[in-house]
Amino acid sequence: MDTKFSVALHILAFISETDEEANSTTLANSVNTNSSHIRKITALLKKAGLLISQQGKSGFQLARNKDSILLSDVYKAVYPEKSVLHVHEDANPECPIGSHIGEILTPTFGHAEEALLRELQKESLADLINKLYAANQNK
Repeated sequence: MDTKFSVALHILAFISETDEEANSTTLANSVNTNSSHIRKITALLKKAGLLISQQGKSGFQLARNKDSILLSDVYKAVYPEKSVLHVHEDANPECPIGSHIGEILTPTFGHAEEALLRELQKESLADLINKLYAANQNK
């Protein structure tokens, strides 16, 4: 799995809490990546209705209150395909492993993703931000 989800959460938390203009350059500096990577992720967040940007103004804003954005919403935004766990498709059908690996792993992967989403539904962006503030106070 890649890091789109954690980067998306970083972006949303930064936008929620910063007094700075939250444009792709500022966000890239906070995430420590390049602006084009940020733009790809912010495009997914905008498409999912989690971010807004207005023409004539630079920078992003949350489209919803941070209390109403669940981590599962963000996960679904950056991984819009139903499933991120996939079984390789070209297994050798003559092999005793390859001939059944897909049918065995597919339900397991499905259950794992359902469990992940259930867990992510328990926490909001506001909850994450509160944990970040607490971690900074404990330094």
